Amino acid sequence: MSKILGFEFKILFNHPFELTDFLEPNAVNWNIKEEELKYSLFSSRILYLMNNFNANPLELIRKSKAKTFFVYGNVDYLSVLYPNKNKEESEEIWRNNYKALFKTSVYLNNKLILNTIESRIVFHTRFTTLMGDFADTTKLVLNENEKKLLIGKVVNCIDNEAKLYGDGVIYIVSDSEYFLQYIKQNTVYKTLNGLPKHLENKNRNSDYHSKTFIDFYFIAQSDKVVLIQTDKMYNSAFSKYAAILGNKQFKKITG
Repeated sequence: MSKILGFEFKILFNHPFELTDFLEPNAVNWNIKEEELKYSLFSSRILYLMNNFNANPLELIRKSKAKTFFVYGNVDYLSVLYPNKNKEESEEIWRNNYKALFKTSVYLNNKLILNTIESRIVFHTRFTTLMGDFADTTKLVLNENEKKLLIGKVVNCIDNEAKLYGDGVIYIVSDSEYFLQYIKQNTVYKTLNGLPKHLENKNRNSDYHSKTFIDFYFIAQSDKVVLIQTDKMYNSAFSKYAAILGNKQFKKITG
């Protein structure tokens, strides 16, 4: 939107960690300190767009007399901004904008060096609270029998899809340590080191949150990405956008 409107663009992300610990400005100098923000009742406006999939933020800004906009959002509005673009064209815009904004920090690069460079396919699952791993905005926790049934269904989906790739290396990435432990103990599939962490946690330690970025870039550098989302599992966009960044094939399996 800033590019369309010719606006200056800044990012303030300092909770629960400093974004610059992991991602630094690249072609666009988006970094700004909190004390540099200038709020005005007459010339600034707050747009709260979290989970607002029906908004047209470009029109909201164009209709406003404000000169500065503080936008809180987590939605991809490219289909609204560019209604005539197809899926591939929109993804290219997203990928190019991401790369113009961000480069990995030295700290994150040192973490990513530990990643394997082997050719692989990554399956991603997002259970949120279902396996009882952590507290989230969702509350439902399955009982032990329900957990086993869901895991069996997910693994069956992975097995069926994995058959299409012959002897290709298969990795499983998930937000659930419970599920990853099952994968390690009962399947031939590989997992990454480290425990899954969640941005909702208020821990400000960079090492604590680095797992999220390691997983994201590992997925982006894979050959193909498959999201498994069945029953009450969360429809995560995490692996989808990693695949877009890496310009890799993405598939979603539901059921």
